[in-house]
Amino acid sequence: MMDAALVLEQNKIASSGAWIWLMEITFGTSSVFRFANNNSVIQWPTVGPDLANYQPISFTMDDITESTSGKFPEYRLQIGDAFTGSDLRTQVRAGNGLVGQTVRLMVVHSAHLDLTTPAVDELSEILSCEVTAEAVTFIIGTPSLLSRRFPRDRYVPSFCRHRFEGALCQYVQPSGKTLVSDQISFELGVEGESGVRYNIIRSGAGLLVTNIFESVGAYITGQPAGEFTLDKDTGFTVQGSQLNDGFFLAMRHHRVKETRVRVFQEADGARPFFTEAASTPITIRLGYDTCPKTLRACALRDNTQNYGGSPGISGGMYG
Repeated sequence: MMDAALVLEQNKIASSGAWIWLMEITFGTSSVFRFANNNSVIQWPTVGPDLANYQPISFTMDDITESTSGKFPEYRLQIGDAFTGSDLRTQVRAGNGLVGQTVRLMVVHSAHLDLTTPAVDELSEILSCEVTAEAVTFIIGTPSLLSRRFPRDRYVPSFCRHRFEGALCQYVQPSGKTLVSDQISFELGVEGESGVRYNIIRSGAGLLVTNIFESVGAYITGQPAGEFTLDKDTGFTVQGSQLNDGFFLAMRHHRVKETRVRVFQEADGARPFFTEAASTPITIRLGYDTCPKTLRACALRDNTQNYGGSPGISGGMYG
């Protein structure tokens, strides 16, 4: 309800004061631009704990009209900040036009800046933005839910919709499991059961098991000393080789040693290695840098509970 002093000002035929538009644009988590459509700084309110300065700037807005057609209201808000010291343009560029942020428009009276309740107080959302040499122009109003995708998620058969390592994927790169050595060599393996060719990565300096594999089981009974089984299949990346960079998988049913591991390439299990002798420094790191977005790839990363393909899964027969 409008304060009685403002009602009195509204009903006067002439007044020495002026009605002033104030504007607040929220960006980020708590930052706010404060502007006054005036030729000097306006402090409002002048009493209480919420004192704020509104910087002088020229802005205009479309007339507010009523519609009986059910159309969602939209208004053009033009801020002529071409020659001001504000960093509005910088924030517009950095914040995707500030689309989705809140604009608060208020009307106060210059003779009653001590009143903490404005005569007009309206909130709108920024729907779009246009920047020209003369002004920053926002289209503000109430967003229509009919303009948004429904349902929110689109499922594609056998393809995950999530961004790899994003908030919905939740895959996290293991840290601290890296081996860098100039004694890494690659050897062409033999074709095993089911036509899959397993290859060999060998480390002259050892430390493959110690530095890379985080789930090493026990020694194999009856096998030569120093051979281990893995608790689970383990993926890792190779970078820095001349011909064999990629993403590899060490299978849990194959033995590994500190100096040798048999692997196949995730994207192409039958692809043979190119024989490559140790020379330049090569980095072997636990985990994956990318993802082909398949359910099988998600399983290799122990992340099927977050798989974003069709069907959407959380355990069960697909987990």
